[in-house]
Order: sequence, then C-alpha cells, then structure tokens
Amino acid sequence: MVELLLEFLIQFVLEGLVEVGAHAFKRDRAPVHPALAVTGYVILGGLLGWLSFLVLPQQLISHPYAAVANLVVTPIAVGLALGAIGAWRAKRGSGLVRLDKFAYGYAFALAFALARFGLGAAG
Repeated sequence: MVELLLEFLIQFVLEGLVEVGAHAFKRDRAPVHPALAVTGYVILGGLLGWLSFLVLPQQLISHPYAAVANLVVTPIAVGLALGAIGAWRAKRGSGLVRLDKFAYGYAFALAFALARFGLGAAG
C-alpha cells in the first residue's frame, strides 16, 4: 500500500509541476484540437515517466499484481486530483488549461505509469 501511495505522489507532484508550467505558458491563441492536445500530453507523460525511471530506476512496486493495479488505480487517482484542482480553479475564476480536466490528466498519468512499468519490466 505504501508503494502505491509513493507512486501516486511521484506522479502527482510531477504532473502538478507540468500543470503549473502549463498555466505559466498559457497564451491567448486559438485552442489546439483535443486529439492533438491529448497526444501531446501522452507524449509528455511518457517522456516524464522515462526521465523518472532514469533518476529512480528501481521499481517502487515489487509485487507484479500491485504493479498492474498501479496502472489502473494511480492514473485514475491523479486524473481525479487534477480535475478537482481544475474545479477549484474554475470556482475561483482562474483560467483553466486542459490538464485541469480529468481526461487529460488521466491520459498524462497513464502514459507516465506505462513508461515506468514498461521500462521496469524490460530491465
């Protein structure tokens, strides 16, 4: 259970930093097509997962069933957390970025988790 929590915290913190960065670089321009946006978030999530594996190459979750459960639970939890932050921002009247919505946060977190899982399984 501690392993799942640690994995969630790592993903949430890194994705929170990406969200902060997205807000910092938000510009007034025509919105990108949703398919292109989700593709970008998947690529960015996979890259961050790969980079996190370079920094922390050991698997945090040792049991194979728990590692698979992490692929299901953690992206949903991170997506819900980012969606909740987006709802909070919306209530305050703050501008939103796509990562403030569940679907984009979930796609980002899933790519991150899949990258770490795949690299751990290959190693």
